[in-house]
Amino acid sequence: MKNASTTSFGKVLQKARASKGLSLDQGAELLGVPKTTLWRWESGETKLHAHRLVDIAAAYSLSVSDLFEGETVTAPTHTDFERLGIVVEHIERIIQQLDSRPDPKAVRTAVVEVLRLETTRVFETTDSEFDPPRYNGLVEGILENSS
Repeated sequence: MKNASTTSFGKVLQKARASKGLSLDQGAELLGVPKTTLWRWESGETKLHAHRLVDIAAAYSLSVSDLFEGETVTAPTHTDFERLGIVVEHIERIIQQLDSRPDPKAVRTAVVEVLRLETTRVFETTDSEFDPPRYNGLVEGILENSS
């Protein structure tokens, strides 16, 4: 039987999973539970045992209190920082080939745009790899227009 607090907490779990860009299958795999179990937690069909909260919070890069408060703002993960580093290195290589150093605001814009576009692409196409060079034309255009 569903109640308002169970349904509400299930929605928090669903939002937390979605904020990580995970499908129901991926979330279940990450948590080590069957897909149907995760679906039941998220839909409020089944109550969640308290000992699972720590695992779920860790998997979704949240604190247990974040789950109770309904907060799903996540801290950047190791992967996020690695991807940022890859983008910065790639853009720096492009900058080294330019005749003059571009404006720092243009560099920032290029980094943010490539990271945003590429991260979105990778989440939408789950079998693709992170590939910033595909945006070379965009980066060059941003940087050259700032000189």
